[in-house]
Amino acid sequence: MIDYTAKTLNGTQKRTIRFDFILLFTVLALSGFGLLIIYSATRYSLPGGVADPAYFLKRQAYSFGAGILMFAALLFVDYKKLKRWWPLIFVAGAILNLSPLLVGYEVHYTRSWIDLGFTSIQPSEIAKIFMVVSVAAVFSKWKGEKENRVGMKKVALSLLIISVCTGLVLLQSDFGSSLVFLMTYMGLLFISGANLLYTLGFMGAGAGMVFYGIRSGIIMQYQLDRVLVMLRPDLQIGDIGYNLHQSKLAIGSGGIWGQGLFLGRQTNLNYVPEHQTDFIFSVVGEELGFVGSFIVILVIAAVIWRCFSIAYQATDRFGSLIAAGMGFIILSQMIINIGMTIGIMPIIGIPLPFLSYGGSSLVGLLMGMALVETVYMRREVRKFHQIAYEEFD
Repeated sequence: MIDYTAKTLNGTQKRTIRFDFILLFTVLALSGFGLLIIYSATRYSLPGGVADPAYFLKRQAYSFGAGILMFAALLFVDYKKLKRWWPLIFVAGAILNLSPLLVGYEVHYTRSWIDLGFTSIQPSEIAKIFMVVSVAAVFSKWKGEKENRVGMKKVALSLLIISVCTGLVLLQSDFGSSLVFLMTYMGLLFISGANLLYTLGFMGAGAGMVFYGIRSGIIMQYQLDRVLVMLRPDLQIGDIGYNLHQSKLAIGSGGIWGQGLFLGRQTNLNYVPEHQTDFIFSVVGEELGFVGSFIVILVIAAVIWRCFSIAYQATDRFGSLIAAGMGFIILSQMIINIGMTIGIMPIIGIPLPFLSYGGSSLVGLLMGMALVETVYMRREVRKFHQIAYEEFD
């Protein structure tokens, strides 16, 4: 806790600012470990014309520095004021998701990147935060409401938000990010207090969208092949079956304690594809074994736990949904990323939170964690008769 004194008309009173150091330390620990494991994974896997073994490490470190600056700046933002600006935040998020379709370039069949000259960004990673804030504002209490009620009007408006966000990302052929958007929205819809039928209806609509995507060609054959390889690991469909095989081989070779940091043979010989991004967990499994992998999962789980714990402690629905939304983002990405490296989820290109190489993902997550911290810092200790009370906006 950090104490400061504020003078009032009646004299001097002390007010306490509470800061969640558990969340801060776990996020910093994961990000720092991510730098280490990225260096271990990329010392011998450099792009053409690059001789510096710390090339990827330095680029990720720059992104980490930028993310820390954004984190510090957002701590001074009163998250409650974002609620009245949610339409602009939603439009900004839509523009972010639209920009790669206009000026972006393609990587591995996915047109989701923008070249800024000095670096490249993936706007959808930042747009996830904008989506959470927008949906949280819609699901929280509106002006004039005596109590919060998530009825058809709010659900319909939130469906518009998630449809625009997901639709634009799907047009980029980024099935992974669109799945994270949908899973996060489903989590927010469920905990918002909406009728369970709305959640079931959304799941049905989502299944219909997938069917339409397959029929219309939006979901391409290579994406269907990834699902098929997950269901039939014995199949070798192009590079997809090879990628999964090498990933499982690397994790299995790590055993209980691993082969040692910087000593992963599958990693150093570049057998595991994209081992600094999508398959970073394979590096952890090979070099640090089951024990190291389990510890990494525990630390990520600690971050998720703090997000949901802060959501529970928040004094307003808006702040609670923001914190929970960030928890759902990290939870969904962890499940998908780790699942696809061991063959229980399709390979759809999702970074492991805080560990995978990628500046946009790291900066976006640090921005989200800053918002969670602001929810924690600005909560108020309420008396027992105030627990069921939510102040009017």
